[in-house]
Amino acid sequence: MAPLLLLSRPRIETMNEKSHAPLRLLLVTDGGTIPNWLFRCITAVQECGAATVVLAPHAARGEGGLLRRLLFSLYRSMDRHWFRRVPDAIAPVNLKAQLREYRSVDLRNVLTGTPVAEQVDVVLDPFSLTSDARFSDRSTYGVWSLAFGRRGDPRTEATAGFWEVIDGTSTETRLCVTSRAFEAKRVLYCSVAPTDRRSVSRGLNHVYWKISAALARNIQRLWEDPAAFVKRLKTGAPLDETDGASAAPNNLEMLRAWTCLVRRYASDKWMSTLYRKQWVLAYQRGASDSPARGAFQTLSPPIDRYWADPFPIRVGNDWYIFHEELPFATGKGRIVVTVVDGAGKAVGPIPVLEQDYHMSYPFVFQWDGEWFMIPQTASRRIELYHCLRFPSQWNLERVLIRDITASDPTLACLHGRWWLFANVPAYGTTWHHDELHLFHADSPLGPWAPHRNNPIKSDVRSARPAGRIFERDGQFYRPAQDCSQRYGYAVSINRILSLDPETYQEVEVDRIVPNGSPNVIGVHTFNRADDMTVIDCLVRSNKISAFLRRRRDMVRSLHL
Repeated sequence: MAPLLLLSRPRIETMNEKSHAPLRLLLVTDGGTIPNWLFRCITAVQECGAATVVLAPHAARGEGGLLRRLLFSLYRSMDRHWFRRVPDAIAPVNLKAQLREYRSVDLRNVLTGTPVAEQVDVVLDPFSLTSDARFSDRSTYGVWSLAFGRRGDPRTEATAGFWEVIDGTSTETRLCVTSRAFEAKRVLYCSVAPTDRRSVSRGLNHVYWKISAALARNIQRLWEDPAAFVKRLKTGAPLDETDGASAAPNNLEMLRAWTCLVRRYASDKWMSTLYRKQWVLAYQRGASDSPARGAFQTLSPPIDRYWADPFPIRVGNDWYIFHEELPFATGKGRIVVTVVDGAGKAVGPIPVLEQDYHMSYPFVFQWDGEWFMIPQTASRRIELYHCLRFPSQWNLERVLIRDITASDPTLACLHGRWWLFANVPAYGTTWHHDELHLFHADSPLGPWAPHRNNPIKSDVRSARPAGRIFERDGQFYRPAQDCSQRYGYAVSINRILSLDPETYQEVEVDRIVPNGSPNVIGVHTFNRADDMTVIDCLVRSNKISAFLRRRRDMVRSLHL
């Protein structure tokens, strides 16, 4: 039996001067290395004083039929070589080189109940290398492990992230707890992440960095308030486990999968060569209980740029649609306004706000009779702008939150308190579509406090904000982006069920899907002002047809 290594670090008092001892964690590994995402997690919990970590090297269960799965092993090696990300979540970290302070104890003492120097509070067995039953009675807060794949689909449960790439579906991962206090595993954290169209390792890099942050976050919450943590865990959903999860793809399945990937690659190249994509705006007049149904009037930008993220407001008889304008030549967005009068005549766009960094998603709102704006910026902070002369002159009022990468900050005053929704990526992640964070304050000026359970949602299908929160029949609804198929594929309308500094719940009640025209392949913003509804659409057009139309128009103008 391999030795057990105990890492001892001095406990660091938190700002509220915690007096209880760090948690004692037993980490089951499959040898002398652990993946980078797991190393960063245990380093974080040790440095903040939340835990000391015991390493339990344990031989991984061998999988038979290696020759039958030779192509799958080859694919994984090639995929890691071609599509490796930085920082690399899966890179192995040598334990002896990185973790020098330790003392040995025998793993059999933990399993048999023989007195040892350290009592185990949590067993971390991320990849289920051992039987949960062997440890659940020896751990105060159970055995924590990962469950991959869609519920009821043994293929995706057996091979993390692979079949999701082939099928073109999102990647589901759950952090589960097995304890003697529960009959079934409880889900502590659930992630629905975007899937890369061509690479398993590129998608899993994103997933594992999210899991690293979620694991460290939950360990710290357990340490800070064990009673509250156990109470929350008891309300967690049980894990629906599938009997007889299948093995990794065999050689025949891999040949079919490779054929699918090659066809997809060729199709993507052909479509990018033949077609161009451009975000445009569209609006309709009239009240409706169903969002974005019926005919829309289109506001199309010049061919060298796109318009997106529309936020309309009504002043007098005119509608002012604030939106992003991004010229392709610069790749940097700015805020402009397009004015639509009562007869439907559009004027603009008129530039209103531009900085040295990218700006988009101009969340415009009125407070105390004044107009304000919170745009998305590339400045690693959330900024509040005050309108000095409507609609074209805006001045930076203050920075609301610093040192944060926030996508689509969305403000709402609900139940007498101000709430700020925004997507914030975890360390190492490259996509900003699936981790929704929430902040609250007494006024839009702050100070802003984070929600206790941030991120309040981790779901690429309905996390990222897509417009203002609106009220209907006494209920509040939050538009969100569905980026599961592609960025900005559709809009999910979610009814808010509960909202306070400790909890948040919502449920999807409607969707806006781009199925009205074959050329419209995406929509990712939905806003209303009085009887005007404005959306943005990702439009696909044929490059050759557009070129021929321009030549025809040029010839006609020459004849004139």
